[in-house]
Amino acid sequence: MKKLFQNFCLVFFAVLFTLLMVEGFAWFAPDGVLPARLRDLRDQLDRNLKADSFIAPDSELIFKIKPNQDMIVKHPDYQMRVVTHLNLPDIGFRGGSVGGPPWAIAVGDSFTFGQGVDHEVVWTTLLAKSIGREVINMGVPAQGPSQYTRILKRYGLAQRPRVVFYGFYFNDLDSAVRFQRNQRGIPVRRYLREHSIVYNLTRSGKSAKAQKPVFFKAPGIELALEPEGLRRELERQAEKFDERWAAVSREVDEAIRVSQGAGVKFVLLYFPSRWEVHWEQIKAPLDFPSHLDMNRVRRKVLEYCGSKAIACFDLSPALKRDAGQNKQLYFRTDGHWNIEGNRVVAEAIREFVGQNRF
Repeated sequence: MKKLFQNFCLVFFAVLFTLLMVEGFAWFAPDGVLPARLRDLRDQLDRNLKADSFIAPDSELIFKIKPNQDMIVKHPDYQMRVVTHLNLPDIGFRGGSVGGPPWAIAVGDSFTFGQGVDHEVVWTTLLAKSIGREVINMGVPAQGPSQYTRILKRYGLAQRPRVVFYGFYFNDLDSAVRFQRNQRGIPVRRYLREHSIVYNLTRSGKSAKAQKPVFFKAPGIELALEPEGLRRELERQAEKFDERWAAVSREVDEAIRVSQGAGVKFVLLYFPSRWEVHWEQIKAPLDFPSHLDMNRVRRKVLEYCGSKAIACFDLSPALKRDAGQNKQLYFRTDGHWNIEGNRVVAEAIREFVGQNRF
């Protein structure tokens, strides 16, 4: 038995040493000796590591942006400068642009934050300039309604805004489950997925065919899509839709309650994904099963707004209109709004604000 255990330990440490050597080689080898797929993977994980450098852990929010940040983020689709213009003792936000008392704050994920574009062309900045009133951007990438509401309560309402813009994105239905899981600690598999080359090579080897990107092209538009990933996400949403919606809606309920209690106008903004905007164009060519319901989340959000009698603005019509004019509104692979997408969103919200006289 002792001999067997010793042999097991020898094999285990030999395998571990080999994996570490492969990981180290993949990270530090010159670009010229690595295949393109491995270079792309290393670049992706390197971006994750750089993102970690301006993120700090938080017992309530799970993570937050550190204050006093000024850095360049590079991606195959873009290069953006991230500056935290609003710096509080323990957290930083992209903040405002035109100055003066805050008329509005915006909470949400990377679509509120403005992933991929400089602060000067994020929709919050464009909106502020068009109406001549300050809009404070308090978006944080990769967060969900559980965190939006906590940021609103902990930092947002202290800015004394007249209006709260609460951004809701297509994948926010999964966020409550993810938030609860992350409160127990970052899962090992997620950490490896975001930081380990060897782990990702193993995963991609098992599902390379399923995850192969499909390049969708139309006049003026080009998108790299992963149909299998979308199919799984929609099926996962459908499995426990009511349970997931109940968890998310409780967070929105609380945001409405504290906003109204502070005498602040609460406005829910629905941000559609590129899948939703281009669904009629892509569903047949990409052979999606007929049972997939792309619009279920959007319908539920609008139904919720009606039941709560709150101001709600769906950006889908505006984005579909301009996409129908052969305008590229989302980055090709990243999937966030590009400069033109942010412009369309800002203009649509400006019209909505004017019509409702906020």
